Parts: sequence; C-alpha cells; structure tokens
Amino acid sequence: MTDLTLLSSKSPFDSIRQVRPDGSEFWSARDLMSVMGYGAWREFRVPIDRAMKSAANQGHDVSGNFGGSTKISSTKPAEDFELSRFAAYLVAMNGDPNKPEVAAAQSYFAIRTREAEVSPKPTLEGEELLAVAVLEAAATIKRIDGERKQLAAKVEHDAPLVAKAEAHSASTKSVHRQEFAREVQAWGKKIHGIRILQAHVFSFLTHRGMTIGGERSDTGHATAHAVASGWAWTDKGTSEDGYPYATTRLLPKGQDIAWKWITKHVEANGTLELPRAIGPAA
Repeated sequence: MTDLTLLSSKSPFDSIRQVRPDGSEFWSARDLMSVMGYGAWREFRVPIDRAMKSAANQGHDVSGNFGGSTKISSTKPAEDFELSRFAAYLVAMNGDPNKPEVAAAQSYFAIRTREAEVSPKPTLEGEELLAVAVLEAAATIKRIDGERKQLAAKVEHDAPLVAKAEAHSASTKSVHRQEFAREVQAWGKKIHGIRILQAHVFSFLTHRGMTIGGERSDTGHATAHAVASGWAWTDKGTSEDGYPYATTRLLPKGQDIAWKWITKHVEANGTLELPRAIGPAA
C-alpha cells in the first residue's frame, strides 16, 4: 500500500463518500460542510458558488458535477448537492484557508484525484461491459429528452413568459422569498410592462397556499402543505450578531409551480394583484 493510499484511507472524507448503484461516487455537500469546519449552510454556499464558477470557466459540466438534491431531515428539507470528486476538490480549493479542516480537504481530494489518474482502468467484458453500455445509453437518452423538453418550453406559444416559467423546472437551488419576488417584479416590467409589488407576490403565494397569511406571528412562513409537498421551507436560526431570523425559501419544485401559477394569472388578468374580494390571506 502506498503512502498516498494509506493517507486517504484514514481520512474522514472517506467515511462520508457515497456510491450510487451504478458505481459512481459522490459527496453530499451537507456532509462535506461539517467535515470542512463550516457551521452554517449560507457560509458554505460561498466556496460552492465559487467552485461552480471555476468549473464553468474551465468548460466542465456544472450540473453533472454539482447535482442538485434535497437532504431530508427530521425537521425540514434542506438544499444539498451531490458533488463529484472533481467538484468536491474545487469546493475544497475555494474554502477558507484559515480553517485546518479546509487544508485537510484540499490534501485529501488532491490525493484522490492523483490516485484516479495513475490507477489502471479495469477492462470490462461480457455482462459488465453490456451493463455499462446500457447505463451510458440511458444517460444519453435522459440528457436528450431533457434538452428536448427545454427547447419545447422555449418555443411553446412563442411566448417569453412560458419559457420563463418552464426554465425553473431545471432549477437546482432554493431562493429567498424576497429574491423570488424581485425576479417576478423584473419579469412583469420587462415582459408585460406592468408594475408588480413585492406585496402582490407575497399575497399571491399566500393565496395559493405556499405561505401562511393573516395576523399571526408566523405570517409569511412556509405552510405545512408547502413543506410536505417539497415547495418551500422556513429557514430559522440566529445571525452572527445574535438576532434570531426566519426566512422562507422556495425549493426548485416550489419555484416551478409558483411560476406556472403567476404566468397563468397575469396572462388572464393583466396583473398579479388579487381582487379585494379575495384578499391576500384567502
């Protein structure tokens, strides 16, 4: 056994390594976060976002290396990524250099990458070769089908608003409720030439059962139905200056369905503002 192999086999990063049924490996970003010494997801998103930009600049497949996923816990679903070895290496290289755990991650993934480069590739025969060919064909079909659906969404009715809504089917990250509202505002002005207030977006999400309305302490939080449906969740915690916070975040599935609701409503009514008879808390 080489020194490099010995070092990597004792690493805690091996214990969080996961393997899919097809034999491909990945690391959960949520698991990697704690091992790299980060205590908050919003802080760990910094090296993740930088790593994604680095991969894109190098011409690598970002979505393939940073597969979006959702980690289910006992309390709420949480945004996550399934990182390839290369993606995990980029995240480590973009981590906080003052953290010793980050230095350990950089060393580990550099070694793993080198081991993969020098290891002889196995020769597949018979059923194993056929199985790999079937998996590769299935992946190709899935990719082509995804591209076809994206193209169909863009040309459907020859309307930008439909393309806007359908594009969120490919979203891989959650967004703040306020961030989502700002995007709707920009879309309304650019596509329809109408003024949409953030209050209109918030009231509409409440009307459709995405968020809680009324005079309550948890007004604006994700509803139990939205959480159970995988649409949204309420991120609660304490800021660095000691103040508690609660922020509703829309998951990719929630963004997708919300955009379909919004585009349909605006197309039919010319505005997102609800009639007074309905009211924001209806």
